[in-house]
Amino acid sequence: MNDAGNRPLSRTERLKALLDHLLLPPGREDSRMRAIGLRAFQVAYAVIRDLAQGELSLRAMSLVYYTVIAFIPLLALTFSVLKGLGAHNAMEPALLNLLAPLGDRAEEVTRNIITFVGNVRVDVLGFVSLGVLLYTVLTMMQKIETAFNFIWCVSEGRKLATRVSDYLFALIVSPLLIFVSIGISSYINTNFFARYLETLSFGGSLLQIIGTLFAFLFMSLAFAFAYRFIPNTRVRFGPALIGGLMTTIIWKAMGVFFKSVFANSNSNEVIYLAFFTIILVMIFIYLGWLVLLTGSSIAYYLQNPARIRLGRQRPRLSLAEQEASILSVACLIIERFQRQQAPWNANELAERLRLNPIIIDDILDMLTGIGFVVRTDQDPPAFLPTGSVDDARIESLWVQVRHYVPQGVLPGERLRSTATVNDYLKKLEQETARQLGEMRFNSSEQKED
Repeated sequence: MNDAGNRPLSRTERLKALLDHLLLPPGREDSRMRAIGLRAFQVAYAVIRDLAQGELSLRAMSLVYYTVIAFIPLLALTFSVLKGLGAHNAMEPALLNLLAPLGDRAEEVTRNIITFVGNVRVDVLGFVSLGVLLYTVLTMMQKIETAFNFIWCVSEGRKLATRVSDYLFALIVSPLLIFVSIGISSYINTNFFARYLETLSFGGSLLQIIGTLFAFLFMSLAFAFAYRFIPNTRVRFGPALIGGLMTTIIWKAMGVFFKSVFANSNSNEVIYLAFFTIILVMIFIYLGWLVLLTGSSIAYYLQNPARIRLGRQRPRLSLAEQEASILSVACLIIERFQRQQAPWNANELAERLRLNPIIIDDILDMLTGIGFVVRTDQDPPAFLPTGSVDDARIESLWVQVRHYVPQGVLPGERLRSTATVNDYLKKLEQETARQLGEMRFNSSEQKED
């Protein structure tokens, strides 16, 4: 019989070993093309894993409910703002482009929506009605932000003071990008190039290709803007743009699939599909949100490749790693304060220490609960020390961390540890205070990497 350590690996174990190897970061010896391909595989694996876990699907389902409630008020408010800018006439072609996956039903749905929105007179609404309309729209935008914050592992949303202005800004810019793409496509098809290319045999095909590329580009930019702006964290433009491009590709593919379903339906099925329109729109909204969240997940893993292996699971740290992380965060905050530099925020600390943002949030909550740091009024909030940093002793904070209990937590049973353990822990703190009690955070000049 073979020893356990020498037995041949099963097929499942070999696949797992291969997957673990493929999830390792690209090495310096790898060529550029191989590194790009490996990273693409890793991101695809992480996104598929997120979809299989079902959390993105649940978020998309919840957004369907809020979309059904707030979609018409949202369009009415956007229509009123764009009307003041003189761009309201582009809403109908923009909706047609957005609802293109519905196939032949897109025209009917768009016409009904435009008619309904046109009957909503925002300018004559009373104070209460206008307040309800704004509340409905802002609630929907807050739920959207919450879903994107989950993808980016952000625990705090925007503050109320900035929420209204930021959301209204998003309601203007994203539609304008889509309108610009439609306007450019129409201009290409009807004006400048048409007069020159109409004499060429391939002119019509070239015009169609150029118009499609421009529409594709600006639709990708609209998605990239949403991915960069909506989460309450700093998202780099590169990952957001790639996420927007992938979202547009998936969106177009979904449109081809929906159109093929309608095209292959016989006359009897089309009659039933007419009754099925409402359910079909609900399915379309769900798939649309799922595609948007998937694109944001792609951008997240492109910007944070170190999170591909664990995903959004809460990592488990040893006791030594927990203490080192907490004391390191405190040390960095003190150093920034002493150098009179801008204070750290949670995202910067996560990038500096290469820790999961969930861990950083827990650490900052603990340091705030102890009273060691205080949050600023910035957005996102930064953190400053509350006491004298010159006399801040590492041992003092270490003891406070060991005995910290969050407020609002129900007290558990009193631990009845043995006398030997109690004596050991008591002597541990005494010896630490005696030998290392005078060691301070600013005892040595530490340079940031």
